[in-house]
Amino acid sequence: MTELSALSTLDLWERAQDRTEVRRALVLAEAGGPPAEPAELERLPIGRRDVRLLELYRALGGSALEATASCPSCSETVELEVDVAALLDRAARGRAPAPVEAHGFTVAWRAPDSLDVEAAAAGRDVGEAERVLLERCVLSATGPEGPVDPRELPPEVRAAVTEAMAEADPLAEVLVDVSCPACGAGFVADVAVAAFVWAELRAEAERLLREVDVLARAYGWTDPEVLALGERRRAAYLALAREGA
Repeated sequence: MTELSALSTLDLWERAQDRTEVRRALVLAEAGGPPAEPAELERLPIGRRDVRLLELYRALGGSALEATASCPSCSETVELEVDVAALLDRAARGRAPAPVEAHGFTVAWRAPDSLDVEAAAAGRDVGEAERVLLERCVLSATGPEGPVDPRELPPEVRAAVTEAMAEADPLAEVLVDVSCPACGAGFVADVAVAAFVWAELRAEAERLLREVDVLARAYGWTDPEVLALGERRRAAYLALAREGA
């Protein structure tokens, strides 16, 4: 997608800010690719939805996700960077779901989407959330004695299905190997693409709002007038306004 204008950035921030985490991700996904119906976006596998979020991030001028994680051994804040192009390449290696055959069971399944994640988030704990996600995404299951309720699948079979889901939609969960510079401990950080892109959009929107405030006070311009200025010209006027303050 093309670069996001200042006005479009603020409009998107305003539409997304009061949503739940999942609904906010869907608003951002709508802006991050070709036009799509809300129901279509809701049913996209999480990784494919987040491809649109990464494209939105690139439209904001970003090429890498620069995040932080807390070391579980010493609590040191560790900086990490994930290349956006590498993530998009990882997403392209996804494949269509295929039935899982493990320990005498055959399980047909589909990749989790935003509606599944939203339902799982209502669970009381992580265990219940995982059960809800699996039950919603298992289409059918048979064992040595015939059809099986997804809730009754053995743990090892559920683990095999979860692994297959991750392989089919490799951007659904972004895990990064990190080494703590303070204590040397290695750990795995989970980078939440939707949360990261929202944080970047919010920071950009807040920057623009501050610029509008300065120029509106200095010259009496309206929001649209300030935002219609190109980045370079707006910066020049900001410098002049601050010189005269």
